[in-house]
Amino acid sequence: MPMFRAGLAVAAMLIGGIAAFLGIVVALSALKTGSVSLSYGVGDAAVTETVMQAVDASRYWLLVGGLGSRPLCSARCRRNVGWRTISR
Repeated sequence: MPMFRAGLAVAAMLIGGIAAFLGIVVALSALKTGSVSLSYGVGDAAVTETVMQAVDASRYWLLVGGLGSRPLCSARCRRNVGWRTISR
C-alpha cells in the first residue's frame, strides 16, 4: 500500500506540473497578444470566442486569472501534497 500512495503522490505532482506549464503558456500568450481565444462545443454547434483586453477588460482579466493563474496555484498545492506524502 505505501507504494500505491507514493505512486498517487508522484502522479499528482506530474499532473500539477502539466497544469503549471499550461497555465504559464496561457498567461504569457494572453499578456503578449492582449486577447484570449476560447473554443467550445462540438460539430456544427462549435463556438469560437475571442476576448480582447481593449474591448472587454474585466472579462479578459477574469479569463487570464482563471485560465492562467489558477492552474499555477493548483499545481503548487498538488506539488506540496505530493511531496508531503512521499516524505513520510
